[in-house]
Amino acid sequence: MRTDIGIDFGTDTTRIYMGRGVVLSKPTVITIDNDTGLPKAYGAEAYQMIGRTSDRLTSVCPVQNGTIADFEAAQLLLKEYFTRVSGKKLIRPRTMVAIPGNITAVKQRSVVDALESAGARNVCLIEAPLAAAIGLDVDFSTPKGVTVVDIGKGTTDIAVLSMGGLARCESLPMGGGAFDEEIVRFVRREYNVAIGVLTAERIKKTIGCVKPRDLEVGMTVNGLNLFNGMPQSVEVNTAQLYEVMMVTAEEMIRSIQRVFEQTAPEMVADTAKDGLILTGGGSLTYGMPELLEERLKLKVKPVADPLNCVINGIGKALNNSQVLKNGDYRFRSLEDLSIE
Repeated sequence: MRTDIGIDFGTDTTRIYMGRGVVLSKPTVITIDNDTGLPKAYGAEAYQMIGRTSDRLTSVCPVQNGTIADFEAAQLLLKEYFTRVSGKKLIRPRTMVAIPGNITAVKQRSVVDALESAGARNVCLIEAPLAAAIGLDVDFSTPKGVTVVDIGKGTTDIAVLSMGGLARCESLPMGGGAFDEEIVRFVRREYNVAIGVLTAERIKKTIGCVKPRDLEVGMTVNGLNLFNGMPQSVEVNTAQLYEVMMVTAEEMIRSIQRVFEQTAPEMVADTAKDGLILTGGGSLTYGMPELLEERLKLKVKPVADPLNCVINGIGKALNNSQVLKNGDYRFRSLEDLSIE
């Protein structure tokens, strides 16, 4: 018996839904042996190797800004994760996968190709913000505008949903990972010290903010002095991080405003009345809901489980095809997609 599976193949984490729940949630990272080209580690183990491998090994994040940047690495990682969840039970399952809101046809084919090469039979593409709305049991089947902002690690999807589909959507090729990159640049510029993205991410999650904190705190981290090549400790504080992270936050706000400018006034009025739904890992950034409320003059509704909204929505769509009846969401092969 064949079983359909759902995948949220994200820049940061890969989640797989099968049967009645999420059966895998692992980092989207693979470590490759440069001499043999064979994988040495996957997921959490490979994630811990980032910036810590010898010249012989390379840790690869195959998904960047929501799209596949390294096809071979993506194929190897997907094949391994398929095997972990299905073993020998499944033979080329049909697969539903989340994609950014306005991904190009070329990038769509890349996703389908990687999944088919990894073992999928046919693939159905579903936009991430639409899947998130399904996962949250939001009713967008009526002529009423519902706005979803999904801040992932590599992309920020802003979508206005109505009549069962996307009325307007913009996918910004930056997300929570952009905060990390800004922190890395700041420490290099301010202290002439290089730190890795894992350290920057730890700083962001511990004391980062896009709203001034009531109590200013600091954090000491270790890096490499760029002048003498020796280890050096530096301290960063919340006031510094606020200034740094607001650069990225401002760009996200401008993108949301652009979407509203291009949306019918009636649907914008619906959002003004009902509020904006905020999801994705980036929504957990300290002060993000309050910042959006202040700048957009809208009620912002954070959700209980922002990390799993998309994969839960894919699962619900797999179990009840009626939620996608107003759109062209079919399982296709790569050949079918190329013909269209």
